[in-house]
Amino acid sequence: MKPETIRNQAMHSTESASDEQRAAYFAVAACLCGILLSGCALYHPRPLQEASPADAATLAQTVQDSNKPLLSPLPIPPDGPWNDLQLADIAIVASPDLRALRAQEQVAGAQVFAAGLLPDPGIGISADRPDGSGAVNAYSLSAGLDLAALLTRHSRIAAAQANAEQVRRDIAWQEWLAANQVRLLARRYQFLERQHAVAARAADAAEKLLALTQAAVDQHNARLDDLALRRIAVLDARSREGQLARDVEAARLQLNQAVGVTPDTRLPLADAAALHDPSTLDVAALEKQALDKRLDLAALRAGYAAQEAAVRGAILQQYPLPTITLSRARDTTPIYTKGASLSFSLPLWNRNRGGIAVAKATREQLHAEYAARVFDAQSAIAAQVEALKQIAAQRKELDTQLDQLRAELQPLEHAAERRDVGLVTFETARATLLDKEIASLALAQAQSEGEVALAINVGELIWK
Repeated sequence: MKPETIRNQAMHSTESASDEQRAAYFAVAACLCGILLSGCALYHPRPLQEASPADAATLAQTVQDSNKPLLSPLPIPPDGPWNDLQLADIAIVASPDLRALRAQEQVAGAQVFAAGLLPDPGIGISADRPDGSGAVNAYSLSAGLDLAALLTRHSRIAAAQANAEQVRRDIAWQEWLAANQVRLLARRYQFLERQHAVAARAADAAEKLLALTQAAVDQHNARLDDLALRRIAVLDARSREGQLARDVEAARLQLNQAVGVTPDTRLPLADAAALHDPSTLDVAALEKQALDKRLDLAALRAGYAAQEAAVRGAILQQYPLPTITLSRARDTTPIYTKGASLSFSLPLWNRNRGGIAVAKATREQLHAEYAARVFDAQSAIAAQVEALKQIAAQRKELDTQLDQLRAELQPLEHAAERRDVGLVTFETARATLLDKEIASLALAQAQSEGEVALAINVGELIWK
């Protein structure tokens, strides 16, 4: 056999073997890709659904099933009546706004999961077919891994975990605000109802006084200017009654919205909580308590920890973190080669100085925000305690005068029945008493709402 023929057969057998080897490589690569793709997530649509608010009959059972009390582990009777604490627990579970807010926690958890994932290696496959004869097909296989992602993984996980903690604290703070807003609205609604009832009695008394004055004018025992004043008093009394009726209905609708029930629902409310003596409150102790208990401050501390991790990650990125690649190739000769490569950026001008500057400036901003929030909390607590003390003192003084006025009004009423005192005099005194009772209820409402506002600022219930 001729040497040329032997050489051609050898080249042909070598090319056939190399083609079989290349085919095996591609088959293995295809199988590997198929295995990896089999674990990928699939898209499933999630259409929007309209949800109707729950009625009062199902609220108590919803809270019991959720097992998520924030303010107190009080039992909630299915049919009521519910005090403001029980109503607040119901609102935390039933409010559509809070349910939507709690979905953010799942996003934060997903971000922690994403931060902890290892980087996927990069795979490269290429093939070249020569146009001329006497050459074999060329191919190359390469696999690379970004070591920078591995070296900064700890900082990313720490930042994501702190961010998730901040989200949880923020959600809990919003729940705390919403719960106490329900408590405040419940108390406002109940005190406005009491004021409206007294205002209706005061308007009836004003009309009765107008009728008596009209009779006296007809008998020429009173002047026309007195009658005009009585008529103006009736108009004022009915106007105040109407305004209070509107305020009561507005407070009821706001309460229903905050709880998450339909506007026509009549919530079974228990009597409003008794008022407390604010003279024993210690501002310094409450400010210290707020630093420990306020969830928004805890959220800011968690956000600051997340930014600290971000600063560490930005500083790490200034160093030339490498990317390593392993390769296997064959050219058209054919000559087989294998090797490794290491690539990294040369830190001459950039050195991630911009990222470091932004991270540090953001950390400084968060530091200032935390200090400002602490100052605002301390100022709000001091102002609220002082306001409560002043309101309680005014209400105590007014209630003392009302007790004396009620005691003096009883013999005056008996004298009016015996015709020893004119009915006009008695009705005038009774109308004054009703006006002062409305003023006392307004002060009681302000003190009751102030107690809730103080609990909001402290971050915990003051009176258990």
